[in-house]
Amino acid sequence: AFFIYKIVRLKYPQGNLPHLAAAIYFAAPTVILNSAYWGQADSIYTSFLLICLYFVMTEKPFISMLAFGAAFSVKAQAVFLLPFLGVMALRKRIHWLYFALIPLVYLLAILPVVLFGRPLMDALLIYAKQSDTFKTLSMNAPNIYNLFPREWYSAILPLGLVATVILLLGWMYVTWRAKVENPLSSPSSAAGMPLRAGIDGEHILLLAFLSTALTPFLLPKMHDRYFYPADVLSILLAFYWPSLWFMPILYQAISGGAISIFLFNADSSFVVYSFLLNAVAIAIALRAQRKIENRAATNRIITATLSWIATALVPLMLFGIGLNLALTPTFIRVEYAMPHMPEADGMSKSERFDWASQTVNYLDNDRRPQFLQRLRFDNGVPVFDPLEIATLDNAKRLTQATLAIWHLSLAVGFILSLLAWAGDWLPEFRRGMKRGGWLTFGLAIVLAPVVIISPITPIQNGNTLLQLFPEIFWRDAVLFLCLCAGGSGMLLTKLEVASARLATT
Repeated sequence: AFFIYKIVRLKYPQGNLPHLAAAIYFAAPTVILNSAYWGQADSIYTSFLLICLYFVMTEKPFISMLAFGAAFSVKAQAVFLLPFLGVMALRKRIHWLYFALIPLVYLLAILPVVLFGRPLMDALLIYAKQSDTFKTLSMNAPNIYNLFPREWYSAILPLGLVATVILLLGWMYVTWRAKVENPLSSPSSAAGMPLRAGIDGEHILLLAFLSTALTPFLLPKMHDRYFYPADVLSILLAFYWPSLWFMPILYQAISGGAISIFLFNADSSFVVYSFLLNAVAIAIALRAQRKIENRAATNRIITATLSWIATALVPLMLFGIGLNLALTPTFIRVEYAMPHMPEADGMSKSERFDWASQTVNYLDNDRRPQFLQRLRFDNGVPVFDPLEIATLDNAKRLTQATLAIWHLSLAVGFILSLLAWAGDWLPEFRRGMKRGGWLTFGLAIVLAPVVIISPITPIQNGNTLLQLFPEIFWRDAVLFLCLCAGGSGMLLTKLEVASARLATT
């Protein structure tokens, strides 16, 4: 709280705003929940990060890097500020030699436990060993990795790490090369410590916030608490950028929703909403960075590539919508009411609908095969035999993998739309979506005749499953997917044309 006061005082040397900033930190719900209620130590390393930031802003890089070394010695998550420090080094505000202070401070920090008998290599590699504690892509962290199934851990982890390194290096490079022609008034000038031309206090604070928000947003294996530094820096951001006054409120909702799942057994969907809010908040900050750095729209080659990625995502989005509608009791009821649907031997319409609804519901939830084993007809006979249960279990894995791909396509499409807004390439994004609409419509037109003339027999065995889901059911389901996707694709192209005309007007 003291260094929040000190940092805000650089911009407002007179008045009570620095005291207000420190008080807001004390009263922030996520701060109280994390430290006082949960008993976590995130405030300790974040305090050292604030000290590091303060001395960067006052051009004392030696003390700044000592503070960062102390932060890293307390917790490995201090590296969230490392991309920012890399930018400061590229801009020659921190000499590269000062980065040697980080391992030096760490060695001094572990020296006591080594003297008391802990092996040196064990103390040196403790963070590497901790990284393998949980075999999951996200521990309720508000990022995209919550949407990946647990079974994809081994495949997605290396891809996520590589993508994070590439994207953060790209952000650092673009930030380094940016030319700030009209920097905002320097907050440090009032304190007698003018900052160098081309980067001022507002710019530094924005970059520090983006570093602590982007890094855990891109990295896999993050926890719900890891946006604590971003929560704190968002308070400073609101004081340095009054137009972004809402950012602390957003991050209270983002981190509050994420940690409430563990602390209060809240619904797991909270973390998805937190992820969406997080994406919006980061896009707003990136747009602010682009404006302060007077950068033009994103490079045409990059935007063209991202536009084609949006094109490829549209069919996944639209066919996924049809699949979700097909997995509802309403679709089953309508399908059973069709005159061409054959009757089921020994089952009334209500019984058939009931068993079919429970079966489809099983495909879309986390219930285990024991749920199917407990289902019994009125005479006590099991509804499904072991072979049918195995068939449904395989179908469940396929369905959930397909739904996961759909969720990911929606999330990536949402992020691309935010990047298009932040990077000023919305026309290219709309063109990509329009191409995707036409592609989806074409796929639906090609797939529909194939379904009509080809036999569909996904179920080879099992009396009950054949009665609940005869071949005509699957044929109608696929045709329904084609109708939904093709119609949505055509509607999307019309909406894109209308939005383009509106933008032109």
